[in-house]
Amino acid sequence: MDIKKLLLSQIEKVVIGLRYDFLYEDEYGELLCQVIQRDSSGSIESTPISFHIHINEEKGTGHLIYYQAQGEMNRQSFDIENPDTILAILTFISGVLGSP
Repeated sequence: MDIKKLLLSQIEKVVIGLRYDFLYEDEYGELLCQVIQRDSSGSIESTPISFHIHINEEKGTGHLIYYQAQGEMNRQSFDIENPDTILAILTFISGVLGSP
């Protein structure tokens, strides 16, 4: 199982469902992800949240570090054996994006 693909696809579903764009770069085993809000002409208006994802594919675990313009805002760990930890990540992201 590829945890990275699973996690990215689930996050992307949530983000796109809330009408944001989801971009990510995978460099040196570290994922840098950004949620982008665009204006009506398609230009980037803001980045409400960005985060790093660190994944240990062998153990099925990892953690996320979330950032907003002011700096680091939260950290969450996950374990693929515990689906509630994945749900907590999706809930947190949708909570940040859903707030005005």
